[in-house]
Amino acid sequence: MFKDELENLIEGDVLNTKDVLAKYSHDYSIFEVQPDIIVYPKNSEDVKKVVNFVNKKREQGYFYISITARAAGTCMSGGSLNTSIILDTTKYMNGVLEVNEMTPIKRKTKNGKYFEISGEAKVLPGTFYRDFEKETLKKGLLMPCYPASRELCAVGGMVANNGAGEKTLKYGQNKDFVKSLKVVLDDGEEYEIKPITKQELEAVSLEENSLGRICRKIWNIYKRSEEDILSARPKTSKNSSGYLIWDVWDRERNVFDLTKLFVGAQGTTGIITEITYHLVKEEENSKLLVVFLKDLKRLPELTEELLKYDVETLEVYDDHTLKFAVKFFGSFLKEKGLLGMIKYALRFLPEFFMVLSGGMPKLIVLAEFVSNDVNEISEESFDAYRTVKSLGFKSRLIKTDEERDKYFDIRHDSFKLLSDHSKGVKTAPFIDDVAIPTKNLPAYLPELTKILDEYKLLYTIAGHLGDGNLHVIPLMDFNDPKTKDTILELSPVVYELVKKYDGTITAEHNDGIIRTPYLPIMFGEKMVQVFAEIKEAFDPKNIFNPGKKVGFKVDDIEKYIEKPKKK
Repeated sequence: MFKDELENLIEGDVLNTKDVLAKYSHDYSIFEVQPDIIVYPKNSEDVKKVVNFVNKKREQGYFYISITARAAGTCMSGGSLNTSIILDTTKYMNGVLEVNEMTPIKRKTKNGKYFEISGEAKVLPGTFYRDFEKETLKKGLLMPCYPASRELCAVGGMVANNGAGEKTLKYGQNKDFVKSLKVVLDDGEEYEIKPITKQELEAVSLEENSLGRICRKIWNIYKRSEEDILSARPKTSKNSSGYLIWDVWDRERNVFDLTKLFVGAQGTTGIITEITYHLVKEEENSKLLVVFLKDLKRLPELTEELLKYDVETLEVYDDHTLKFAVKFFGSFLKEKGLLGMIKYALRFLPEFFMVLSGGMPKLIVLAEFVSNDVNEISEESFDAYRTVKSLGFKSRLIKTDEERDKYFDIRHDSFKLLSDHSKGVKTAPFIDDVAIPTKNLPAYLPELTKILDEYKLLYTIAGHLGDGNLHVIPLMDFNDPKTKDTILELSPVVYELVKKYDGTITAEHNDGIIRTPYLPIMFGEKMVQVFAEIKEAFDPKNIFNPGKKVGFKVDDIEKYIEKPKKK
């Protein structure tokens, strides 16, 4: 339906063949949702035309018609899935428009150190991050808040999910690096969204257009509920759950920043057509300190000591992940050749003897130091090594890039290991992205693993220790009718546990289909109502990715979980 009308309306492509619809029925989540039609806009003018088309059809009584923006489709929460129109930006709306150096601006990190914003780049939302990075690195610049899926994801999805990853410990999330956005709002017009002063806010609010209406309503919502909003801010350093309304008003600078209600909003407030990112200088030299932890109770002590240094990344994976790596060691040796295989295997001899003499560690912690000053990084990493060792932690200071790579291979490939070596089962990301304040992890982790073990789940835990962000990935058989019941039973139990330990139910993968129904656990009913008011302010007709953030219930999870395959 509507294919011919849309083809005559826009420059881009419109498809609704069976195979194309089947492709867009999936992302990296556990869901299957078939859309009606796929639109590939050529440019922002096409996006505007599609929004106006949907508005017109709504007026004619087609109330089910909507638009869900999609980039690379790597979302693990089902955020890029929906019925009706899917708007794919990767085919045509891709490319880096410009990359510029700038006079450095100092920013403070979470552990009291500093870094500098040294450039900015304009980029289209369908651009794959890997291609974007190639262009920025030509000028020695980097957008550091990329996720682990950096080789697969696109920047539009990174912004829409408030993406983050291993460098987030030092640099923050996407919300901290988005300078400005161009977006198409519900009236079918494109606007530039950027931080503005209170005086500029008052002027914009007087305008009789969608942006003026939105600014008026959001400011009123914020001021009326400011106390509730600020108290609802997650206590974790990373979060992509709910709308980031607590970041809209900067009281210290008197700045109103509406970009914060597009970053992490999963396309529910408008359609992003251009992104301007801040950039930092690439730092070329790195040192890795590996710590083998046998006692979870000492995790906060270790983390506290390491965060006294200028650590760029602080990653972790558990004994289950390490056992998978050992079991499927051949996966790391593919395409290395005979000599390469031998060399790679020999790199693990120190760990092999360590396990023989002291047993398998519960957690492997990777602390990476990065700098352009070779002497500085050597001194700081060695000082951290001596401190950690003096406290009785078994550790190694890695001397070569080759040794470094073997640890990060395991960390980065943990999800792939599960996916590639699971027979009859598949990865099931549904409690995959919690974050807990690090001081609470020793109490939280045993309770979590006890719950998972009661369900007899096979799983790995890996993540970003410095932010307390743990990725729990179970393997499940979706042909087993009990799988759906397990997901529905286990999710609220885990999220109540997360709430108990002051965590967030999603640090970087967002709410989507899988977590929107559980926002009341995370924030309470009063804040969920605030989220509903925010959605109504931006999208009164509910045309942008309906159901996400506001609307979906537990019944929708059950409805859209991938159906068993016929044998």
